[in-house]
Amino acid sequence: MAVTESSTFAQCRETARLGLVSSGTVTSKRSGPLMAATLCGAMVAAYLVLWLGVGASQIGRSDFTSTYVGATLLREGQGGSMYDETLQTPLHAALIAPDREGNLPFVNAPLAAAVALPVSLLSLQAAYRLWSLLQLALLVAAVVVAIRAAPGRRSLPPLTLIAVGLGALACLGTLATLLLGQWDGLSALGLAVAYACLRGRRPATAGAVLAVTALVAKPHLALGLAAFVIGMRDRRLLLGAAGGVVASLLLSLLVASPAGIAGFVGAAIHSTTRWQLANMVSLVGISGAIAGNGTASHVLAAVGSVVAVAIAAALGSAARSRPARLEAALAGAAVLSLLASPHAYWDDLALLVPALAWSFTALAARPGGARRLGAGVVAAWIAISVAAFVDIASDAARPWGVLTPWVLIGAAALAIATCYRQGDTPPSAIVDGDAPELGPPAGLAPDVRPLSVHPA
Repeated sequence: MAVTESSTFAQCRETARLGLVSSGTVTSKRSGPLMAATLCGAMVAAYLVLWLGVGASQIGRSDFTSTYVGATLLREGQGGSMYDETLQTPLHAALIAPDREGNLPFVNAPLAAAVALPVSLLSLQAAYRLWSLLQLALLVAAVVVAIRAAPGRRSLPPLTLIAVGLGALACLGTLATLLLGQWDGLSALGLAVAYACLRGRRPATAGAVLAVTALVAKPHLALGLAAFVIGMRDRRLLLGAAGGVVASLLLSLLVASPAGIAGFVGAAIHSTTRWQLANMVSLVGISGAIAGNGTASHVLAAVGSVVAVAIAAALGSAARSRPARLEAALAGAAVLSLLASPHAYWDDLALLVPALAWSFTALAARPGGARRLGAGVVAAWIAISVAAFVDIASDAARPWGVLTPWVLIGAAALAIATCYRQGDTPPSAIVDGDAPELGPPAGLAPDVRPLSVHPA
């Protein structure tokens, strides 16, 4: 009897010990995502508090005023001349009075004025608030779309997915987009939807969405992404992109007439010499810090941009027949696209938000062997945000100039290395964003056709 009781007590102690270990493991697994979600959620909340504190004079000096002026001129029937600064200047001055800040010219594409036209019916302050919230909502939507399309997301608990989403949003690009009333939410959503369509085997839709959203918002940020599309050499992807470009051009002609298109081209060219190159987060920022605002800087930046675009095209080719490489390849192309841009500021870092969302999700769903790579990705994201904060705080002061493009180069190198380390996972191994744990049914050979030959 004593032996039986002793054995029973020993079993109870062992059960309790295992239960505590199991509880500790579960608590450990939950505490990491919970801490990350809390920290990143607090940062996003802080961004909103800062945005609520923006006053009328700051709104008048925000980038949104140029969008508001362009939309107002279009609404007043002056679409063909909305890039004429002699028309913009008095309207801008009346909007921000009594402040005497100089005119911030409208340099977005004609379709941007059409998209923003409804908010121009409101006062400048009300339109700014609504527009900034809309861009934040688009960024949130981009994160949701990217996470839902990422492979393995169904294996992750909701708390981890929330932490991933908030982690992607808690970057300086989100704050800058909010404060400046910029367009990057639309660009990010377009990239996220294009990724989801590629992962879901809808390349024509991916190409069309990527082309249209890029041409509406910020075409200059899409150079590397366009090269990625070309590098994939997928006929349907290319046709979709071409259709999006043609549709956007036709709608632009309808909105602004040939004179407006010519005005946009002229404004875009002039914008490359209007501002200090050394303050930009693309390769132009590096060349500007080295050689100033002269021709030499533009030549150096152009050479670097060509190299970045060529690498983005190579990433597209690398991902063409290896779906497992899509996440790293497209994320790398997004970073390279930002680096290749002739005009990019800190708000444009928001373009990387969906790329981080799908990368974090895919890494979190992988076995423990991905921890080192995941740590590298998180470190790169933190480094980008810290570098951007330092650049803004120091006004990109010498001797180091802007830090952000250097960190972006490191992030691009990480994405490239990750891409080429991926194996030859057959296209059938990933269906609707999730990788099955079991092989194909008995008697059926795996589908190893490249992306370019799969049915729509």
